[in-house]
Amino acid sequence: MKKTLYLLPLIGLLMSCTGEKKQSNAPVEVNYEQTEALEASIDNLDAAIESSELEIEQTQKEIDSLLDNL
Repeated sequence: MKKTLYLLPLIGLLMSCTGEKKQSNAPVEVNYEQTEALEASIDNLDAAIESSELEIEQTQKEIDSLLDNL
């Protein structure tokens, strides 16, 4: 019986210490400058990828022509 009397307040104390989950209801603010900067860096990445693909294709053609000459 004593254990139950000690256990119930302990459980209540532990539950009160855990607290509530708080979720932020604040809206996410993204300004125009940030959007433009992101779009610009995406465009730069796309250009770099395209350039790399062309370079790989050109190198592959050179390798193929060298292998044909063997």
